[in-house]
Amino acid sequence: MTEQRMYHAPGLDIRELASVVSNWFQSQKFETQVLEAPGGGFVVQARQPEAWRSILGMSSALNVTMTLQGENLIVEMGAAKWIDKAAVGAVGVLIFWPALIPAAYGAWKQKQLPSQVFQLIDQYVATGQVPVVGPVPVAAPAPAPAPSAARCPSCGQPVRAGAKFCDNCGAPLQLACPQCGAALRPGAKFCDSCGTKVG
Repeated sequence: MTEQRMYHAPGLDIRELASVVSNWFQSQKFETQVLEAPGGGFVVQARQPEAWRSILGMSSALNVTMTLQGENLIVEMGAAKWIDKAAVGAVGVLIFWPALIPAAYGAWKQKQLPSQVFQLIDQYVATGQVPVVGPVPVAAPAPAPAPSAARCPSCGQPVRAGAKFCDNCGAPLQLACPQCGAALRPGAKFCDSCGTKVG
């Protein structure tokens, strides 16, 4: 499984972009290598240190393949085997479909790395500058709305929580149904227990 994006990027220095992507991975504590790809592009490979690699498989890496086609930049991302630099001649075989490891790519996606890398490339192509991209922030839960203050059903003034009578007009705050005696909610027009009209 791969993800691919195309960018209109006339005059892009693809070697510098490969270096930017590699440096970002290193800042996130990944081991990286940059390899020349067939056709003049670059492959940036990233893998985590030993502990995490054992979960994905020792040789699994995230491949970011960047190639230029005219004024367009093509970026493909997928998981593949870590390439031993001694076997760089085989890089063309490892970039595309047959060598991709879909399960490993799913694990990389869970770590949100592909979206972070695409964000980095988006910013670089848009501004031509090295962006500062950190881990994807986790949105904080929205604060719970403050409970509205209870109001007296007779005069409408705010009343203290737990009060039984209004301290403004003295009306009882716990209204009861005249028919069945069940407690009524403030502002109720009918008893929700027996259906008697109360308002």
